Amino acid sequence: MKIDGSWNAMSTEQFHTKPDEAPLRISCADIFWTFFRIGLFTLGGGLAMTTVMRHELVLKRRWLADDGFMNELSTATAVPGAIAVNLAYLQGRRLHGGLGATSAVLGVVLPSFFVILLIAWFAMPYFGQPKVAVFFRGCAIGVGGQLAFTSFAFGRKLLRSWPKMAVCAGALAMTVVWEMHPIWVLVVAGGLGFALTKPGPQAPG
Repeated sequence: MKIDGSWNAMSTEQFHTKPDEAPLRISCADIFWTFFRIGLFTLGGGLAMTTVMRHELVLKRRWLADDGFMNELSTATAVPGAIAVNLAYLQGRRLHGGLGATSAVLGVVLPSFFVILLIAWFAMPYFGQPKVAVFFRGCAIGVGGQLAFTSFAFGRKLLRSWPKMAVCAGALAMTVVWEMHPIWVLVVAGGLGFALTKPGPQAPG
């Protein structure tokens, strides 16, 4: 596969198609409503939302292969901006080009916008009640479980060699022990990964 600098670059294997077949095409309406449901029913946002995205797009609908999803999750966490929005853009672009990216981003953002408006208008007076506070503490625990599963699934796919495990351990040490800024952790980890990983031979042309 050639990389031409466009987000449209994709491999046929990631869509489970033969090389001479057209890649899977999903309508913009399907993309929008799928991401709208993801944004509406996910608590925690960010990394917590990636678990739901993987379930909907990879496991349930099989629009994307797991390897392609994990690659885009890695890209979404490494570039500036909200992870959920970055990931929605990349996945929407892969499924239906620029219109798909727009549909995915709008779908994942609009539910949060409407929910915040409803909270600001109606729910704020009730936040101090004990039952409501207990409910949201329970939600926070559930989000923690989702994040733990996301880390497990992400690590299981990527940490398949000792050099990669060493990079992960170094990033963890930089974060926990030396309390380095996340940007520097990514820069150092990316440099180590580049130095320690030997790329496979590329096909000519």
